[in-house]
Order: sequence, then C-alpha cells, then structure tokens
Amino acid sequence: MQDLIASYLVQKKECTLPLLGSFKIQSSSAALDIADKKIHPFKNETIYSESADYLSPGLITYVAGVKNINYALAEEEINNWCLHTKMKLDSGEKINFHSVGNLGRNGTGIFLETETGLNFFEPVLAERVIHKNDEHAVLVGDKETTSAAMNEFYREDDTVIPKRISWKVWAISLAAVCLVTLLFYFSIRKPSETGIGNDSSFPVKQPAATYSVPQ
Repeated sequence: MQDLIASYLVQKKECTLPLLGSFKIQSSSAALDIADKKIHPFKNETIYSESADYLSPGLITYVAGVKNINYALAEEEINNWCLHTKMKLDSGEKINFHSVGNLGRNGTGIFLETETGLNFFEPVLAERVIHKNDEHAVLVGDKETTSAAMNEFYREDDTVIPKRISWKVWAISLAAVCLVTLLFYFSIRKPSETGIGNDSSFPVKQPAATYSVPQ
C-alpha cells in the first residue's frame, strides 16, 4: 500500500492519511548563480505534518482504480493500513515510502526522513551575454524612442560640452596672464602724478623760421 500512496503523492503533490499525517511536495524554481555562472535545477521538497485526521478522497479513488475495487473497499483498506502502520511506528519500526522517505517516531512524535534520491537534472553553464549595440525601444518622458537614438543624442552632447569648456579655459588663462603682467609692472614701478607712462623727458628743438619779418 505504501507504494501506491507514494505514487499518488508524487503525482498529486499532496496526500493526507488518518493517524499518520499529511504530506505535501513543494517545488522550488531554478536558481541562477551569477558568481559560478550556473543555473541550478529546480528541487522538490516534501513537507510533512503529523496533524491530520482525514483521508484524501483522491487517494481513495486512485487506489480503487489501480486495484480495480469499489470506492468503499478501497477506503477500508487504506484505513486499515494506516491503523497497522501507526502501531508499527509506536513499536519503533520505520515505514518506507519509495522515493519519498521513511516515517519514524521519536520522543516528540512522528517524523519524515526524506530521501535524497537520484538527481536527474544537473546545473548548466550560464554565461551572461551583453549586446552593446542592440537596439530596443525606450520611453523618455511621454515619448518613445530607441536606444540608438538616445546614444547618439548623448554622444553629441559629449562633443559639444568640451568645446564650451575649452573656450572658457582660454579666456580665463588670458585674463590670468594679463593680471600677472600688471602686477609685475606695478611691482617695479610705482604710480606717479604724471601717469603710468614713460617718465623720461626729451628736449624739444624749435624748428627753423620759414618766414621773415619786414623792417
């Protein structure tokens, strides 16, 4: 009977047995490991709870169909099996569910010791591929454009901004040179009343007369 129960559990992912507990198989999604560049396969985990006081109706239908017996007889056989299994567990015996695990009893109650089983799926290599020049639609504000157009737009801005910066740098540099020149000039010559021009004087000769005064 435990083989039929295990087969039903694997197919339906859940099963409840009176006096024994409930079983539920949960599947985790495949996981991407970026560091190791691998995709790990999904995993099945069997969750067991001892608290259960009813029999899954689907299990009765399944057993009746497999053994070709009526519904009432199938229910009776399952209940009898659960009662005898509970007695075996109380005496310290373990019950094996093929491909699911082993039921046992300890000081706290009934527990399920799951089996690792065969791993039919192995991790696969996962290399991230980046398409630098791949064009795709992007939304800028309330307008839709393409990634290529936006790259071209920012590329033009990158070429214009350095020109503006270089013009300002040249202007600032020229002003700095002029300021240094003036400071150097006034450091060696002090301002006077005559101005800041050349203080040297030159004699001015009177030109020869170009006319004569009558006597």
